[in-house]
Amino acid sequence: MTEAPHPSGAPGGRGAQIRVFSPNAGLVDGVPVTAPPYGDIQDVILSILQQRAQQLGGPAPAAVTDDRFGSTIHLLVHPDGSTEQLA
Repeated sequence: MTEAPHPSGAPGGRGAQIRVFSPNAGLVDGVPVTAPPYGDIQDVILSILQQRAQQLGGPAPAAVTDDRFGSTIHLLVHPDGSTEQLA
């Protein structure tokens, strides 16, 4: 019996794995992303997750590790761009 893919589209059903290094650099599932000049990496990452949610037709889960603050939060990003923090 094969396991159905998780709605996030991520391997193992864990959602997107995000790592933020600085105000303008991070990784989304291991792929480097950068913010434009005077932009913020958070905006870039949320945009990517919103696009995923739109493609999936439902919320896109993500674990965001921010090295600047030494913390990890778990989010759901909805197709309309709204977010909610998970416990």
